[in-house]
Amino acid sequence: MPSPCTYSVAPAILEAAQPRDMMPMFLSDPVLAVFCLLCAAFFAAGLVRVMINLAVLDHPGHRSAHENPTPKGGGVGVMAAFFLFFPLVQDITGHSVLRADVILTALATALLACVSWLDDLYQWPASIKFVAQCVAATMVVAGGTALPWPTPLVGAILSVLWLVFLTNAVNFMDGLNGLISGCLMVGNLLVAAMGLYFGVPDLIWPALLLAGCLCGFLPFNFPKARIFLGDVGSQGCGLLAGTAALYMTQHSTQPSGWLLGPALLFPLIFDVLFTLCRRKLAGYSLIQAHRGHLYQVLHRSGMNPALITLCEWSFVCWGGLVAFLAAPFPPLKGAILAFVLLMLPQLGWLALATVRTRRHPVGPW
Repeated sequence: MPSPCTYSVAPAILEAAQPRDMMPMFLSDPVLAVFCLLCAAFFAAGLVRVMINLAVLDHPGHRSAHENPTPKGGGVGVMAAFFLFFPLVQDITGHSVLRADVILTALATALLACVSWLDDLYQWPASIKFVAQCVAATMVVAGGTALPWPTPLVGAILSVLWLVFLTNAVNFMDGLNGLISGCLMVGNLLVAAMGLYFGVPDLIWPALLLAGCLCGFLPFNFPKARIFLGDVGSQGCGLLAGTAALYMTQHSTQPSGWLLGPALLFPLIFDVLFTLCRRKLAGYSLIQAHRGHLYQVLHRSGMNPALITLCEWSFVCWGGLVAFLAAPFPPLKGAILAFVLLMLPQLGWLALATVRTRRHPVGPW
């Protein structure tokens, strides 16, 4: 007669089914990550409504596109939602947040956002904002997100200058309903869509998260503005955009993959650089507030502001397509091809501004 079996598979089955073993499979579920993105969008929208009720008003000035006092600080909702959900989304998608580059970038963005919000409230001197931008950019570079060439030191200096410039460029271009928030939303969606192709999958979920937070804000700002993004949003998002561009330059597996960030941001970069050069040649002060950006000139000439915004969004889409086409080429060929293709719509935009201001004079610009 066979002896009774003293071994039971039940403990092994129960051990295999413990929550600690099931947890990684659950947390890596992209459905849960998408749910978090939706929650971030709704959370951002809720905070934006709170900021509308708080009514920290932006009163019209000589360079404003609006005519009535309008609340500002919508960027508080965008930044708060991003920081709240970022660690959760990273954990769900299997990415660590306990890395020097992630931690220092988060601290730098939080610092800049806080200083910018206080500036929105108290209108601090420009020198304080500039110092905060430099400190934030240095923190990002100290975390290891910097250009790898031509030497580490020179690359670090160029990276700081790039971050400060782009933070200001985004801030300068935040002067029309939905322009900056929409451009950044479209740009982040394109980064997420092409992240695998460019070899930067780590940026897919952070880009989707920031796009989701901007989606929560955009309905309150476009086509009719109930609230503005404010410096807290434009400068915080500008620093994140510049950091993402540096990260892509470091890690892209495509020969000309470094072009993706600058190509997506090219409409903003071109407008700012052209305006600065033109004002310098005309003898105007470069630090004086003005309404001489191309989008402002077109608006002053009577062009529909919603149409201007949609055109700027389309330029970002064009930049994504150009970067996609140029990515496989060697760096020099890719750069030349991308520059030529990116300049075409911008030259047309400049020609349109010139023609419209001749037919509808707007004064000095």
